[in-house]
This record gives sequence, structure tokens and C-alpha cells, in this order.
Amino acid sequence: MIRLFRRPCILAFLFLGMLSADRHPLHMSSATLIQSQKHTWVIQKTIFTDDLESAMEAQGYEPIRLSDVSKHQVKLESFLRASLLLFQGNKGREGRPIAWILDAPYQYSPESIKVTLRFTSRGGFTLFDTSLLADFPDQKNIYAVRHGSDGWSQHGLIDPDHPSIYIP
Repeated sequence: MIRLFRRPCILAFLFLGMLSADRHPLHMSSATLIQSQKHTWVIQKTIFTDDLESAMEAQGYEPIRLSDVSKHQVKLESFLRASLLLFQGNKGREGRPIAWILDAPYQYSPESIKVTLRFTSRGGFTLFDTSLLADFPDQKNIYAVRHGSDGWSQHGLIDPDHPSIYIP
């Protein structure tokens, strides 16, 4: 009798543990912002796949699995255009917008999505990155900034209170 009761209890505890456990306890994206030539910049950004899929669904996209890169490239670009903004100078959103180009295709793995964006800027600019900040209260978007091969490096932590960094 105890043996018959033990198995369902173990299965129930495992099931409850799966319900309460988050796939990963940290919500974060990381990016490297590199000045590749005099006025040319590259952003290489990595985002957890499940977080990105959940955030896109929460913002009105139909439920998707980003594993089908050719099918979802345009949707991912649309999502990023709404959350990753660049403006000339240090005036925040009052500066002149800077257009960026998303390299296709994005790189998919079950754990993370990697995207590469390119843009041109003469002089300083402000980068706004609000991706996933509204979807996960603990979300952090972290940037490592590098000017040229022998320039300086800065790490910017983007959070809901300060979703921008200025790059001189």
C-alpha cells in the first residue's frame, strides 16, 4: 500500500517543482558595442531565447518559436526596432534618430538569440535599450563599449530607471 502511494507523491513533488522553477533565475541580455571604423559601429547582442519569445508574445505577437529563422526574421527586427533606439548627441530622444541595419539571419540556439546591428554615427550618440524591461522586473541589458582596437572600454548597465547610455 505504501509503495503504491509513494510513486504518485514523488511524481506530484517533481511536477510542482517544475511549475515553480524558472528556466533560469536571471533575466539579462549582453551586448558588445564596437567602433569598427571611424564612424561605423556594430552592436552584437545576445538575449535568452525563452525570454525573447515570451516578451514578443506579451507585446502582441502570436506565440512563436524563433528556431525558424527565415520565418521570424522580420518579426524579430520589428520587435527590436521598438526597443532599441539610437539618437545623435546627448539630448536623449530629442536628438536626431540614427537608423540601424539588422544583419540577417539572426543566430538561433535553444538557449539564446544573437543579433548583429550596424549603424553610422559622426560624433556622440545616445543608445536606448528597453528590450524586455517591461516584461521582466529583474531584466538587465548590459553593454561593453569599445572604441577601436586600442581605445577605452566601458560597461553600461541599462535598467528600467535609466534605459540609456551616452557614447561620446
